Amino acid sequence: MSIESMAKIYSHSVSSFAKENLFYVELAGEYDKKQDYRVERDYYDSLLIMYIEDGVLTVEVDGKATEVVAGECVFIDCRRPHCYHSSMPITFKWAHLQGSSVHAYSELLSNRFGSPSVIHASAIITQEFKILMGRLRGESSFEHSMSVTVHRLLATISERISAQTKSTEQALVTAEAYLRQNYNLQISITDVASQVDMSVYHFTRQFHKQFGISPYEYLIMQRISNAKRLLLNSGMNTKQISEACGYNNSSTFIAAFKTRVGSTPSQFRTNVIEHIGI
Repeated sequence: MSIESMAKIYSHSVSSFAKENLFYVELAGEYDKKQDYRVERDYYDSLLIMYIEDGVLTVEVDGKATEVVAGECVFIDCRRPHCYHSSMPITFKWAHLQGSSVHAYSELLSNRFGSPSVIHASAIITQEFKILMGRLRGESSFEHSMSVTVHRLLATISERISAQTKSTEQALVTAEAYLRQNYNLQISITDVASQVDMSVYHFTRQFHKQFGISPYEYLIMQRISNAKRLLLNSGMNTKQISEACGYNNSSTFIAAFKTRVGSTPSQFRTNVIEHIGI
């Protein structure tokens, strides 16, 4: 059964004064359950903001693909070649933000989040975006009021970024310490994400960005590192070491160890002892 999709496009004429001095929006729109959606362009003088309400949008810039999920905003500097697409039904709103200062905000965002810039849409950011879309739905809009609305949205995002950046960095430091100190427990990444009040998806992505490794792999490496220590400094057998390192199944431990070290725990112990003579 096909899914009925709806599209609404909003176009506004802009005076030369507004183009030279104000923030403005000439094109914006809303898509509901849009299927097989794809846009490619080489250049457009705008900062495109897209708010995903349902589904997943893939954005490609400079050969790098980034997934944007429901509840997130993505900013794309359209002066660079880019593409965005979704094969599954997707619901989102979008607006091409323009004006003499809009690309200064684009650089601010890209310096912090890379390009494209993906940001969790907090309640206040979502509210400001809804206000902007409400103005754009009108048949006519006052240019100065529209400029204020665009600027307020960009200012809100920038100010929230500053606060969220500090909060996120603190949360990631807490999460890293939790993983390092509790590797011996049977914990999951869901447990760690809940410790710092983040969704698993957002936590995983932010942790990888901060430490260059996924939180799951970081946990495994902590377990393997401590397993090596016990193999070389204790008389514990493989089963005892696997339990001491947070595994409830020694087979899982052995497989994880061999994948990352290149030998089984027993082989590692024997090889090091024979080589070093301890």
